[in-house]
Amino acid sequence: MTSTISKMIRPSLFSGIDVVVLFEDTFKEVHANKLELEIKAVDLYPEGYDLNTLFVSYKERKLNRDLERGSKKALKNVAADIRKKLGE
Repeated sequence: MTSTISKMIRPSLFSGIDVVVLFEDTFKEVHANKLELEIKAVDLYPEGYDLNTLFVSYKERKLNRDLERGSKKALKNVAADIRKKLGE
């Protein structure tokens, strides 16, 4: 069985690992060595596509965006987390 994966996932990097892929409208667990690249990442994702949305959670992206714009609430939450980790 071959499945479409992006160029970012290279089977050689995942030898010995099972990967969950969407194949014919169902999710299947497949050994990474059995995967074959059919479509290049350039074809899957248009220029300027934010790959961050694929690999970073919404919560983390929101926190980063809030920190970039200087949100006092986000800064206060980060400071509280740091104090909490230092106290443990």
